[in-house]
Amino acid sequence: MKIFLHIAVDSALTGGCVLETVTGMRQETMKLGAINHIALSVSNLERSESFYNALLGFLGYEQGEKTPQLILWASPNGVITISPSHPESPNQKHDRYSPGLHHLAFSADSREDVDQLYKYLLEQRVEILDPPAEYDYLPGYYALFFLDPDGIKLELTHTPNWPPEL
Repeated sequence: MKIFLHIAVDSALTGGCVLETVTGMRQETMKLGAINHIALSVSNLERSESFYNALLGFLGYEQGEKTPQLILWASPNGVITISPSHPESPNQKHDRYSPGLHHLAFSADSREDVDQLYKYLLEQRVEILDPPAEYDYLPGYYALFFLDPDGIKLELTHTPNWPPEL
């Protein structure tokens, strides 16, 4: 399964770098503007580790580094980390309509991948925002929207012929 990653938030320009993790995966120099990693703050590291281990494992990521302050997953498509939020923070629940991250979307090879994840999420009683359906964002855009344990909106989508060949 090939997974592409996009994030619905502005990112700063970054220079090329080599991605190498404790899982031993190595990626050639990243291109200017490529997303190097996504770092999420979570209210309960243990609960979120369980959730993201299952989700990211399904998407082809492997858990690498793990400390009391950071858990990292990597794939040839990038790195995602979770870290404990500050208990004193006034924002104890994610609000996707405030400035910052609105949602994180992953691409799948097929509609069947989207449907398979949907079935798993239902079994795990994950909050589903919108079940798999076709949306008119792009031709054939088929997506599932759901929440992580802290209310971060996530998406798995299959879009034929995406990304376009440039």
